[in-house]
Amino acid sequence: GSTAVGASKIVDVAVGPEKTWSIIDEKRSKIFTYDEQGNLLFAFGDFGNQLGNLENIEGLCYTSDGKLLVLDKILDNITVYQRTEYGDIIIRALANQNSRQYDRAIDDWFEILKRNSNFDAAYIGIGDAYYRNGEYALAQEYYKAAYDTEGWSKAYAEIRKEWIGKYVWTIPIFIVAVVLIVSKLFKKAGKINKQAAIAGGKRTFVEELVYGFHVIFHPFDGFWDLKHEKRGSLRAALVYLVVTVFVFFYQAIGSGYLVNPRENQTSVFIHIIGVLLPIMLWVISNWCLTTLFEGEGSLKDIFIACCYALLPVVLIFIPTTIASNFVLLEELDLVNVLNSFAFIWAGLLIFSGMMITHDYTVSKNFVTILGTLVAMGFVMFVAILFTTLVAKIVSFIANIVTEIGYRL
Repeated sequence: GSTAVGASKIVDVAVGPEKTWSIIDEKRSKIFTYDEQGNLLFAFGDFGNQLGNLENIEGLCYTSDGKLLVLDKILDNITVYQRTEYGDIIIRALANQNSRQYDRAIDDWFEILKRNSNFDAAYIGIGDAYYRNGEYALAQEYYKAAYDTEGWSKAYAEIRKEWIGKYVWTIPIFIVAVVLIVSKLFKKAGKINKQAAIAGGKRTFVEELVYGFHVIFHPFDGFWDLKHEKRGSLRAALVYLVVTVFVFFYQAIGSGYLVNPRENQTSVFIHIIGVLLPIMLWVISNWCLTTLFEGEGSLKDIFIACCYALLPVVLIFIPTTIASNFVLLEELDLVNVLNSFAFIWAGLLIFSGMMITHDYTVSKNFVTILGTLVAMGFVMFVAILFTTLVAKIVSFIANIVTEIGYRL
């Protein structure tokens, strides 16, 4: 035998019973059979001299009673293949499904799962049967078992439609309430910022926090006052940084099934590293570079400006994460667009924040931003190189100690 690598070479296709279809992969000497949705049902064939193995499959076709005729051009013969009991149950399940005998189809798919509990097509088949029976919650469970987001979304669409029909008057009331609450919060923030600007003097912690809402909507004068008028503070910046970490953690654990179908596990520590590492790399790299190019911002100024620029991520990621639990698959793109918008907004704020903090022109700021990104890459390269070197030294010392221990 031999092990084939690379793309398959398809030389023939045949339509089988119940809208199934089979193809020949000449390179691997295998036959693959799929249902009408493209789900793999079974595969067989191999190189070798045993009875049933094939040297070079050239063609295939189905007989009226479901047998498969396969032509081997090297052996110069036609082999007749008959389905196993397992294959018969699959075809029977498809037949019941196609004839809308959904209860029988469910029984057949469960028989398949007794023989192969990892067969995704069976879970999808059960989900389809329950869906067509109008049992949408049960359908979701089986679509979920096969990670079939399209089927899950289809079943959820019906559940959501029923829910909307039941609470049709609640939804606009809820939307209006949310809009009014958000509007009042922004008006309150604007009022606090206006009073703080007039009052002068030492700012309260609340005023320092609320000032972030002024910065994100008025970045040029916002970052100017952040540095020169001390409208913000390091402690407020640290709060924004910590909140950003927990927002990313909440997004990881609180997103809907369509966003995380495999329910991948995560931890706060991963998100602490994921947020702190790029922020600190950026701050240090930018400070090192701008020090050489007459930048007026200190390390503290850069850090505070970057942390305040993270506020759009916080404001947008929380509602989009909540919304991801209620959207359909085709609506998920809107959630992704809003999340992308949050990153773009934060990026533009960082750009303007660095320009105001260092008192640069747009062109000079653009050059230093590119230089900062290059410096970040260089720092990461050096850090990885140093870590690898230390690991090898530790491993070398450990091997020496072990060898000495054996000799003693």
